[in-house]
Amino acid sequence: MDLSRQTQMILGLDVGRAMTRASLMGVVEGKYHLLGQGMAHSTLGAGQNVGEGVAAAVRDLQMASHRKLLTAEGNWIQPVRANGSGFDLLALTTSAGPNLRTAIIGLSDGGSLRAARALIASLPLDLVGAYDLSDLRDEAAMVDRLVDLQPELLVLAGGETGGATEPVYRWLELVRLLTHLWPDEVKPRIVYTGNPALWEAVQRLLDPTAAVQIAPNIYPLAGSFDLVPAQALLNHFILHKWGETLPGLRELIHQAGEQVSIVPFGVQRMARFFSRPSSFEPDAASERGVAIVDLGAGRTGLTVGIGGKALAVLDDLGFARVEAGLPEASCFVRRWARQSVPLDNVQAYLLRRGLHPALLPTTSVELALEQAWDRCRIQQAVDNLPSLYPDSPYTPADGWQGHFEPIIASGMALSAAPEPGQAMLMVLDGLQPQGVTTIVMDRYHLLPLLGALAATYPLLPIQLMETDAFQSLGTVIAPVSSAPAGEKILTTRMIKEEGDRFEVEVHQGELRRVVLQPGEPAVLELQPEPDTDLGFGGAGVGGRLRLSGGVLGVVLDARGRPLALPDDEEERQALVERWHFTLGVTPVEGV
Repeated sequence: MDLSRQTQMILGLDVGRAMTRASLMGVVEGKYHLLGQGMAHSTLGAGQNVGEGVAAAVRDLQMASHRKLLTAEGNWIQPVRANGSGFDLLALTTSAGPNLRTAIIGLSDGGSLRAARALIASLPLDLVGAYDLSDLRDEAAMVDRLVDLQPELLVLAGGETGGATEPVYRWLELVRLLTHLWPDEVKPRIVYTGNPALWEAVQRLLDPTAAVQIAPNIYPLAGSFDLVPAQALLNHFILHKWGETLPGLRELIHQAGEQVSIVPFGVQRMARFFSRPSSFEPDAASERGVAIVDLGAGRTGLTVGIGGKALAVLDDLGFARVEAGLPEASCFVRRWARQSVPLDNVQAYLLRRGLHPALLPTTSVELALEQAWDRCRIQQAVDNLPSLYPDSPYTPADGWQGHFEPIIASGMALSAAPEPGQAMLMVLDGLQPQGVTTIVMDRYHLLPLLGALAATYPLLPIQLMETDAFQSLGTVIAPVSSAPAGEKILTTRMIKEEGDRFEVEVHQGELRRVVLQPGEPAVLELQPEPDTDLGFGGAGVGGRLRLSGGVLGVVLDARGRPLALPDDEEERQALVERWHFTLGVTPVEGV
């Protein structure tokens, strides 16, 4: 297909748990642009068909873009016709299906089993059992456990490439026995991602009695993970399972062909894409990074891309998860809420939220609880990173290490925030970045679609990221210092293009905002105090930045890391409200 044609039009569908989006992307004056988007409620309930919500979203898109995409009978107009109606290519991403029950088997908890846990945590999979060699001491009990669990997916991850095969072979023999015990209707898909020396044995022992797929070793060397091939395989498996359970989805998957992905896999592909080392800076691989926060209806996604690798955590917020962590989550939410809410009311709201993930806040109190809960969601994802990945750029003791530019905020919880300052604070309070970065809002949840399309159309994400579909909320300067509260830790000098200059002193504990209009160019000089680290190469090292203004200009976040809130409730609530006011958020009445 000739991508230089002005008529090149791509229709992207994103089927979520709450909303379905239809986005039209096309070439205008030689570059890709978002030409319009439509939205409708997803149709996932009993007796409904996914296609009904898709058709409603496309009809909404037709009105927004003034372009006809469906015939009067509801059929696609494809390819583009001479009168300009229709589209050339269909792409699909989805997060609408349930998590799949998954068991993992490995050799040791700190080795291949840890890699398997990271694999499961990166995708919409529920880990219902994890077993290592110690569990083989009682094989009969092990068989009973796995039979009772009835997993939909069984992942075998064991042995470094070139390592010993006998321990893994023992697991294969046990799984072979299980394939005879599981009834056909509940027999799981088996994925082997271990020592490649056993590929032939896997096929010989398991293929005759079970559905088996083989992926490259996810733990090829001690301390090294290679999850991408297994993630790609499971992406297709999850799509297949969801297609079986969600009426209408299978037909859409078939129509989209190769341009299809579950949302987390599409986001992770973009993290790898944006963080890969440039051919002009091949030595910067370990320095280059991007962070993506995706807060959807019922799922939290955090993906960190470093040097072309993606470290991802996905958490489903079903009722069982919320209930299990209710006391801790309720206290967290109450501390971060802009309004004073009794603890019982916080718990009731969170339980209702767990039962109805697509619930939208309708009052100022519910909005305050929801946004506090969103901070909790991000912080929980951050805290999970070091337990899953040995090369995690975050540890509780040291915070974030490395440079992340940009941080991309996606998902309805962020894009639908009534005011941009609320979205900015949710990201800052939840992620707590250090150094210098830019917060960019994925306004239309396009990132997963770009991931589904990037391999075939690499110019598409690059060019769309330069449009207002991805809105810069502002540049963030987050210095780290051990100075006491109130002491000066940084001096900034803003030099605007027309010649205006002014200085701002930043003191420990402050959150400040410097106005710089969206798109307005400027130079920012940063002069830290000797014990202040901006991420420029050590404490006391400053520099100059060329930047363009975002919606909130430049945000100076000197509140410290990790963020601490006062114990006194009135003082705490006043402080949280003051932070919102600083970033232009309308004050809550009566606070």
